[in-house]
Amino acid sequence: MRTIRAKIILLFVVIFGFTLSLFSGVLYFLYARQSAQNFDLNLSNDALEIGGLVKSNSFLNQDLLSGITGRPLEQSFGPNRYVQVVSITGRVVMISTNLKDQTLPISRQVVALALRGNQVFETLGPASANHVITTGKMRIITYPVFDDGIPRYLIQVGASTSNLDESMLQLRLLLLLGVPLTIIAAGAGGFYLAKKAFDPIDRIIRTAQSISVDHLDRRLDTGRVDDEVSRLSKTLNAMFDRIEQAFKLQKQFTADASHELKTPLTILLGEIEVALKNPRTAQDYVGILSSAVEEIRRITNIVDELLTIARLESGQLFLQKKPVRVDELMLDAISKTSAYASQRSISIGYEVQNVAGRDNEEVFVEGDRDKLLSVMINLLDNAIKYSRNDNAIRVVQAVDRDSVKLKIIDRGIGISPQDLPHIFDRFYRADKSRSSEGTQRGSGLGLSISRSLVEAHGGRIDVESTQDLGTTVTVELPPYDYREAASKEEIH
Repeated sequence: MRTIRAKIILLFVVIFGFTLSLFSGVLYFLYARQSAQNFDLNLSNDALEIGGLVKSNSFLNQDLLSGITGRPLEQSFGPNRYVQVVSITGRVVMISTNLKDQTLPISRQVVALALRGNQVFETLGPASANHVITTGKMRIITYPVFDDGIPRYLIQVGASTSNLDESMLQLRLLLLLGVPLTIIAAGAGGFYLAKKAFDPIDRIIRTAQSISVDHLDRRLDTGRVDDEVSRLSKTLNAMFDRIEQAFKLQKQFTADASHELKTPLTILLGEIEVALKNPRTAQDYVGILSSAVEEIRRITNIVDELLTIARLESGQLFLQKKPVRVDELMLDAISKTSAYASQRSISIGYEVQNVAGRDNEEVFVEGDRDKLLSVMINLLDNAIKYSRNDNAIRVVQAVDRDSVKLKIIDRGIGISPQDLPHIFDRFYRADKSRSSEGTQRGSGLGLSISRSLVEAHGGRIDVESTQDLGTTVTVELPPYDYREAASKEEIH
């Protein structure tokens, strides 16, 4: 009973059994009542017919009856009908031949009811009826015969109820045997139907149990009919696809993170081991320590980025949103990357485009300024890294009704069509030829983090690039009406 299949079968059998039993009981009750009514109707018709015969019989006139003192007259009315005619004084004046020396009982109460014009039905039990019939009960009707509104005779017609009792007994036996057998058959049918209905579920369970780390490519059979089980299988297959993709990404992420951390750690370990092998000058130790510090900073940067990604995915990276002035944000980002740009003789220009006659100088967005600043610094750092020396980078601010657009445009080496769809993947880096010197190294996490942070602010990042011509990165953020918000706060 712990399985849904068993519960459904039991519920089906209980409901079906109760319904069938109730139906059988009602059927038996209605059949018994109708049979009894038909039996009484036949008796009543016989009594009417016999009453007509008695009235038309000339020798049963009042004068003759008053002189009769001997045995009642005998007449045949058929083998299955027991008839007697009684005067209003209660004396039997005529009986059917099959009664022989017996008479039908009649009580004063029956006589009184009949003389009022009523047809009176009564049933004699076996003890009272056995003196007339061999076995069973007898049903008797007492019918008054009137002449000019005056009661003349009482006609009693009796019949054995053995046939009626036998038919009711057979019906009871049929129901008592048929109902349980039908319920058992219904239970077997319910078991078969439940098995057919739950076999696909069992297959789904077995297939799902076989899906493991080593067999993530297995999928459920969706069948040919688009029913509930097929839709369930399709839904689970889609879920398994997402799980497999997430697992592959997780494995790739772990492998890439291990590789990224292993490289600086190996360099750091090698430099320290070399330094310990032989005595060095102070200047040599300074160089070795400076290189070690650089690798440690790289490790720290990778760990920070991994921690940021973990917080973003778990929803634990809380943004302290405040109104942020866009031009001040961009100028700050340019200031922090200008030293790196000057090393390559790269200039960074900032311009504000006037769109639809709007004042674009004091434009605000609502967000975490530190997080947005890190996004812009990362994008500018990438633009500098992959630009050619003595080149220029343009930062363009434009505002329309629905968004604030910040474009970072470089004329660097661009991104190949094969690499462009993957630039936001974690740890993905294009071929070294993308770097102007072939030696630039990054963790491959910056763009992925930047996109997640921008999306957390309700924005988006788009990248357009042509190889050897340059790249345009567009950041769209929802605008924030600082003056309107301030006026609302004053009202409240």
